[in-house]
Amino acid sequence: MIEFLAVTILTVVCLLVVVQMAIWVWARNVAVSAVHEGARTAAETGRPLDDGVVRTRSLLRDGLGSSGRAFVVEADQDGDSVAVRARGAAPMIIPFLPRFDVEVQATAFDEDEALP
Repeated sequence: MIEFLAVTILTVVCLLVVVQMAIWVWARNVAVSAVHEGARTAAETGRPLDDGVVRTRSLLRDGLGSSGRAFVVEADQDGDSVAVRARGAAPMIIPFLPRFDVEVQATAFDEDEALP
């Protein structure tokens, strides 16, 4: 009886860890897509960097809900490229597990620099 209980508890904890890791991968994929879309938006002709930040935040909120609102989004221009970065924490389902951070960056060639 005690062995069954120990194995059951261990199995449940392992399953919860696997589910938490799957949520981290999902949150990272949402963040990667959001920053890529934000970088493309900011790189379009005539668009300021703030448009890319707004687009990235919007996609993070849509994809991650309240956890997406906590992400920090930054954009900057370095020469002929635009970079958008986002960092935050993946949603947690188990409070006693360590926090899984997500930090992603995307760059795009700035169309304003390419056109005469």
